[in-house]
Amino acid sequence: MLGIDVGGANLKYVVIRYDNGKHVLEEVHREYFPLWRRGREALERRLRELSRELSPDYASICMTAELCDIYESKTEGVIDVVEKCCEAFGKDRTLFVSCDLELLEPDEALKHPLKIAAANWAASAWLVSKLCRDCVFADIGSTTTTIILVLDGRPQICGKTDPEKLICGELVYLGTLRTSVSEIVDRLPYKGNISRICREYFSIMADVNLLLGKISSEEYYIDTPDGRGKSLKDAALRLARVACSSLEYLNMSEIVEIARYVYDIAIGKITESFIQVRTRAATSGKDTARLTLVTAGIGEFMLRDAGIRAGFSNIVSIDDIVREPLKIATAVPSYGAAMMLIDHVRTR
Repeated sequence: MLGIDVGGANLKYVVIRYDNGKHVLEEVHREYFPLWRRGREALERRLRELSRELSPDYASICMTAELCDIYESKTEGVIDVVEKCCEAFGKDRTLFVSCDLELLEPDEALKHPLKIAAANWAASAWLVSKLCRDCVFADIGSTTTTIILVLDGRPQICGKTDPEKLICGELVYLGTLRTSVSEIVDRLPYKGNISRICREYFSIMADVNLLLGKISSEEYYIDTPDGRGKSLKDAALRLARVACSSLEYLNMSEIVEIARYVYDIAIGKITESFIQVRTRAATSGKDTARLTLVTAGIGEFMLRDAGIRAGFSNIVSIDDIVREPLKIATAVPSYGAAMMLIDHVRTR
């Protein structure tokens, strides 16, 4: 069983062997795949390579790649990804995760492409509802944060599309690596003052997290804004430019303080959405003090910091709940899609 999350910036997949009612997680993989740069033909080649390498009996696909600006519309993007996946893995052996938390056959997916668009959250929602009775699940990747409320073992979904999710707090377009600093703050602390910023693509959250020791240079796996290296000095140079400055004007301690300020504002934005979602639980009569925050993604440390601010006293990683031999926190939608596939095959 192969579960794949086809994103605009990353390809993630898991391989699960299922036999006689038991499953074994054999592989969890994530690779940086900037679709807007590599293009459609490269995606087709990579999917065919995966098919040859893994030879899956069945494949379950979720996606966010349709938002990539190589496509004129989401419908065009979904159709392209669906067709490429069917060509790679076989139309009769490929299913697609929908925003209704169901798996659709290819013809049905092509008939209703907007049900498939950006539905990777649905694979996560399906999975988490099987694991937790009352919780808030949050998954932060390189680019975005997904937030899902589960009450009484049922996902409480306010929005099914990205625009709806942005409104109701279930999607925060802020991630651990790729988010531009100039999208997070409009001012910075500068030598005891507060300065306006330069709104250019000079520095990203990966620089901030690297400078604060939250990630290593190896975990900074995406491209840098300036094409230079991933050392502390390289990151400091990039962040200094946001204040129209450089290491000629700022020492490293000053730049680390700037990074700390940016991180604090970023955490505040996630906290705001946590509280927005928690209010729905409170409105339903739940004691929010007893809600568990279940975290996932490459930036679980950011979710923990935001969760503490938002009032969560019980914060656990999904890996501590699933307890697979391999960690799945960085590929939850892929794992959820594969588990949906197993459930589909088992109940046919």
